[in-house]
Amino acid sequence: MSLTVEESNFLRFYFLNLKIASKAVRIYFDSLHPPSGLASELANSKAKLTGLRFITQLQLQILYPSNASNVTSVNFDTTLLICLLRNLPQRESAPATGWDNLPHPSDTSTGADLARVKWYRNKLVHTNDGILSSTDVIQYWGDLEGAIGRLGGSNLLIEAQSTKHIVLDKSLTDILTEIRINEHNTEEHREMLDNLQVEVHKQKTIKDQHEHRIQQLTDSLQKGVDEAQRHTAELSDHNSSIAKYTEEIVECKKEIEKIDTSIKLIQEEVTDKKNQVDTLTRLLESLECKYNNKFKEIDEQLAKHDEQIATSAKDIEDLKKKQHDTGDKPGKSSSKGNHE
Repeated sequence: MSLTVEESNFLRFYFLNLKIASKAVRIYFDSLHPPSGLASELANSKAKLTGLRFITQLQLQILYPSNASNVTSVNFDTTLLICLLRNLPQRESAPATGWDNLPHPSDTSTGADLARVKWYRNKLVHTNDGILSSTDVIQYWGDLEGAIGRLGGSNLLIEAQSTKHIVLDKSLTDILTEIRINEHNTEEHREMLDNLQVEVHKQKTIKDQHEHRIQQLTDSLQKGVDEAQRHTAELSDHNSSIAKYTEEIVECKKEIEKIDTSIKLIQEEVTDKKNQVDTLTRLLESLECKYNNKFKEIDEQLAKHDEQIATSAKDIEDLKKKQHDTGDKPGKSSSKGNHE
């Protein structure tokens, strides 16, 4: 059964992408990351590459075999080569249209050429009917051929141009068809794995968040336990202090009671003394009143006595004056009488 023109167009373009475009990407990759230092570069970037969401375990096994000296770009497919070019040092910048879209024909940057190879490869792998119109193949071929020349050099460009005239015999057709079917199935499986990895990554993120939250709660709980233990120790110390202070308070109460008793006794003594003072004061007042009256009587008697003495003194004076006036002297009158 002969191929239609559209089927031949598809298989030739598929061959161009599979054999020539992938070789161009590998040549460009080896120019930036020489085989002699590739294992060391990959080892230095392992943490970053293993953390990529879209890289598969199979690709990681290819990048990091048990014997590191066996790693070579020959074992890397186009998808893995472009992934490495995007993430290893000297990483390529994405074109204005991004990595997942076909760049504008005028954009001939390296990032755009890598995106072209990636876009055409995905289109070919995911096409179910396996046909390509003559108009599309002219446009696609010229676009991809230019990218191959810029990435792989002039020799590879010549090889790409000669591929237009490749003879598609039954053997080659069967091989290309089988490869495309296998790539299609592989890509479907890769997408399934990617989706599973995305889901696993989400679940791992959720798990990590839960573990982080659990760790936070554990730390918080431990902190709470530590705080509780510290508060318990402080409470124990406080209880000891309280017990000590309680004993001191009891002793103080006893002392206060003793002092109160002493104060009461003193107050009673003071009351007794005050009563005695009051009694003595009243007695003194009574005595004072009594003696005042007595002193008054004595004063009156003395006054009378003084008055009598004054009267007697006056009488004596009057008598002396009278005798003086009569010429009598005291004592002579009796002598004269005796004489006569």
